[in-house]
Amino acid sequence: MLVERTHYYAKPGRAAEVLATRRRACAVRVALGLPAGRVLARVDPVGDGPDVTWECAFADAGAHARDLEARARSPEFAAIRARMTSLIDRFERLVLAPAEDAPAESADAQPVVPVEVEIPGGEGRLAGFLYVPAAREPAPGLVLNHGSTIHPGTTDVCRPGTAAVLLGWGYAVLLPHRRGYGRSPGRPWREDVPGELGSPAYDRALAARLGAEAEDVLAAVEWLEQRPEVRGDRVGVIGSSFGGTVSLLAAARCPRLRCAVDFAGAAMNWERTPALRETMRRAVREGRVPLCLVQAANDHSVEPTRVLAADLAGTGRPHAARVFPAFGLTADEGHAFFQHGAPIWGPWVRAFLDRWLRDG
Repeated sequence: MLVERTHYYAKPGRAAEVLATRRRACAVRVALGLPAGRVLARVDPVGDGPDVTWECAFADAGAHARDLEARARSPEFAAIRARMTSLIDRFERLVLAPAEDAPAESADAQPVVPVEVEIPGGEGRLAGFLYVPAAREPAPGLVLNHGSTIHPGTTDVCRPGTAAVLLGWGYAVLLPHRRGYGRSPGRPWREDVPGELGSPAYDRALAARLGAEAEDVLAAVEWLEQRPEVRGDRVGVIGSSFGGTVSLLAAARCPRLRCAVDFAGAAMNWERTPALRETMRRAVREGRVPLCLVQAANDHSVEPTRVLAADLAGTGRPHAARVFPAFGLTADEGHAFFQHGAPIWGPWVRAFLDRWLRDG
């Protein structure tokens, strides 16, 4: 048996509408020949829990998959989803099994070692590192975008910690080195952005440089889509800091992407780079790919998440945004939330990825 449980966190003052919309969704399910499931509403106004929860039991994974497919084919259900998206700040989906039925963890640790690959793009080629789940069938894929600290000549090349988290969720992962980083040829970003931090010249050059790096991300996406180990129609992008920014910019240019996750994009630059801010806000306004924004509260600035989430709220574009509580003592530790905070952000981000790379 499996139980699907979805949690809805209403925007201020919209909890009653969220409840009514979830009940309409149950009515649509019944019209489609699906079980209605059960709707629960929060009665304690104190705390951080969901305002509305829906749950439904399924005989097995096959029954659950058929239910998801029926939802995906229904225009009426799509309309309900769009309405719900406009009413909530946050959404979570869990698929649970009774403890006695859950698969046991393997006693043997598996190596987390990528295959080194070359990707056409950048200045002739990009170095890349491909991780593939052990399952035989093609997996949904993610292009994992690094920040600014993979310097030329570094031995910190493949970020296995983050890749291991995503692999454990059943995703194939490609980490490309963008132009001028790590093992990829090209000018390091600071050579293309020589101005003083916060100066107009720095701002303009950084916006242009990250726009060019977004093209490298798109080259990696196209390469990953062609891999036999990957479901080419189920590819997303994810990254932090510069990697979050280029994930957002790439998503605006590539509508075939299924989703994008931006951790702390431009958090270290946001306050002093109006050209970069506008580049990112324009990408949000023009893009159509579902977007997830994530930060820790003690990052250098949480305005990227707050401002971009407000921009998204007026577009009707599917999105999720969350500022988690502080992570560590310093702004640098908060900025490293993506690399080191997966036990905290993992369930929430996984629900978003599963929604758009598996269920959507």
